[in-house]
Formats: sequence, C-alpha cells, structure tokens
Amino acid sequence: MTENNDKLREKQFKFARNLIILPFLGFALVVALLNIIYPDINTMMVLFGLFFFYNTGLLFVSFLKHYKRIMILTLILTLMTLAIFGSLIYLYGKGNNLF
Repeated sequence: MTENNDKLREKQFKFARNLIILPFLGFALVVALLNIIYPDINTMMVLFGLFFFYNTGLLFVSFLKHYKRIMILTLILTLMTLAIFGSLIYLYGKGNNLF
C-alpha cells in the first residue's frame, strides 16, 4: 500500500515540476523581460490570455488524473491568472475609452 502511495506522490511531483513549476518560472522570466524591454499592454494581454488557457488545460488534466492537491493548486493559479487577465482587459478598455 505504501509503495503505491509513493509511486502516486512521485508521479504527482513530476507532473507538478514539469508542467507547473518550470513553465511558471519561464513565464515569469518572459513577462519580466518584456516589461523591461517592451512595456505594452497588448503584449501582456496576449501573454496572460495564453497562460490562462494553459492553466485551464492543466486544471482539466489534473482533474482527469485525480491529483487532488495539484487540482486545488491549478484552480487557484487559474483564478489568479483570470483576475490579472480581466484587469488587463479593463485597463485596456479604460485607456482606449471603450467603456
């Protein structure tokens, strides 16, 4: 029984490392560099929109694999990315007098 739990934890850790931790670090590096080099709200909207869809896909995959802790983590990350994406859309609309 403990061997199955250890295998499951190892699979969950590999999933989290390969699909959550490393891509998030890369995304943070890309966002930081783009904000320094080319600060444009359109670029940030595209990046956060794509990352929102990536997080939604991760949430779906973790739901299918029954990874409970990772599913909660991806749900929180998806909601945070949605909040940032929504605020960027609001700021874009406010800056261009669309509202």
